[in-house]
Amino acid sequence: MKKLLLTTLLFAFATTQVFAQAPSQELPTTNILVTVMFKPEARELENFGEMMQNEVRDTVKLYLAGMISQWCFRGDGGGVVFVLNAKSVEEAKTAIHTLPFASRDLIIDEYIPLSPMAPLGMLIAPPM
Repeated sequence: MKKLLLTTLLFAFATTQVFAQAPSQELPTTNILVTVMFKPEARELENFGEMMQNEVRDTVKLYLAGMISQWCFRGDGGGVVFVLNAKSVEEAKTAIHTLPFASRDLIIDEYIPLSPMAPLGMLIAPPM
């Protein structure tokens, strides 16, 4: 029991020290996760089918240009999710808002910056 307690205390101390030594620099944004849903009025448009064809065509163009690295339909039916090769939310918004529905303010969109996994630094920290 003493050995387990000592091991737990040493681990807690070590991880605290590693995080204390971690550089305080900001991690770079490597990608932007974007969720997109249609506003209710979008589906009511008379030309919804035609706009949807243009939306898909323009999305494929963004993919082929290297802006979109991944795109998926949400399993809960709540729209689509993109991972954009962008360094800022502003850059991602600019790309998404070239699409027909976004350019007409017919979507609800959310942008989440993604960065490298900072806690992985614990694995490469110098030994104490």
